[in-house]
Amino acid sequence: ALLDIGMTWSAYRDATQALIEIDRYFDAHLVRLRRELAQDPTLDGILASIVRDGDLDDRELKATMALLLGAGFETTVNLIGNGIVALLRHSEQLAYLQENPEGWPNAVEEILRYDSPVQVTGRVATETVEFDGHTLPAGSMAVLLLGGANRDPAVFDEPDVFDVSRANAREHVAFGSGVHVCLGASLARMEGVVALQSLFERFPELALAADPTPGKHVNLHGFGSLPVNLGRARVRASS
Repeated sequence: ALLDIGMTWSAYRDATQALIEIDRYFDAHLVRLRRELAQDPTLDGILASIVRDGDLDDRELKATMALLLGAGFETTVNLIGNGIVALLRHSEQLAYLQENPEGWPNAVEEILRYDSPVQVTGRVATETVEFDGHTLPAGSMAVLLLGGANRDPAVFDEPDVFDVSRANAREHVAFGSGVHVCLGASLARMEGVVALQSLFERFPELALAADPTPGKHVNLHGFGSLPVNLGRARVRASS
């Protein structure tokens, strides 16, 4: 909610209270983790490795934990949900992928372009710049519409058309770019391919049971509910 546009006071109040509660949880979790590492220095796990091998203080550790927790599921869930809806609403594209499964990686790129899980981001100008007749002073914030850039007709032919075989689908900016590019982009791409391909191979009759309900956020773009009928599952013969 704190990343969204047009937040109400009640939403801000609830979100800040949630941050206080998760901060307390992180404090307790770090105490537990350090106790476990003292008992077993070889303990595996991303956070265990950061605590054991890194030099971050508690504030930096908690910021990293928040990033792993927040960025590790919300945006990927929306990528998968948006992809399901786009494919079910464009049956010819799904049929193409069922006949050409090697196309799934490019299909995920097109989903990211066509219905970006993150719609808006921001940048701070490090120096005064002129852009399209406007002056952006050093230190000022620019709000960038990633979803709009991903529908730019100067970059993508027929940008409002969902085409899983689009040759330049990967030119989207759904993960940002440059030094600010998403650190989890490769993992998110892999998760999208595995989840969507596995889902539609396992349930080839998957269909919408009702209209999906849009999520409540503008920036983190996805669905609040996605009712489907699974249909008959495809059972693979055991070897």
